[in-house]
Amino acid sequence: MTKPSFILFNAPDHGIEFKAKLLLDENPDVIRAVREKLPFKSVLGHVVISGEAIWTPTQIVFLGKSNMVTRTPGAVYLYAPGQTICMTYGSITESALVNKFAQVIDEHLPGLQQLGKIVWQKTVADFQREQVNFEISEVTE
Repeated sequence: MTKPSFILFNAPDHGIEFKAKLLLDENPDVIRAVREKLPFKSVLGHVVISGEAIWTPTQIVFLGKSNMVTRTPGAVYLYAPGQTICMTYGSITESALVNKFAQVIDEHLPGLQQLGKIVWQKTVADFQREQVNFEISEVTE
């Protein structure tokens, strides 16, 4: 029996890490596409209208089967048209379903929430914008 796989999210400049469990049974096609690009480094952005969510641009091109579900805190999903991985850290005002492939583990939700607030401040709220660096890799525990 294989151990569950996780994705490790890291914002090294802010000392924040959190893990999400890959939903291997629910969305294997998206996970396969994401794994092909791991590990990678990018930057973070924050949604402006639809609520408390952050996103990172990727080079993932995905046209396969999706697992479309309602957004909830801790949801990690692929927004294929924008080639981004998104993470919901709080309330959402948009009702569109998302292509969820991982879930931030409960004890790591505070890290995601803290990072979401930092990204909001540095990329949207502040007059002088600042880049938030981000890394994603796969781990087994």
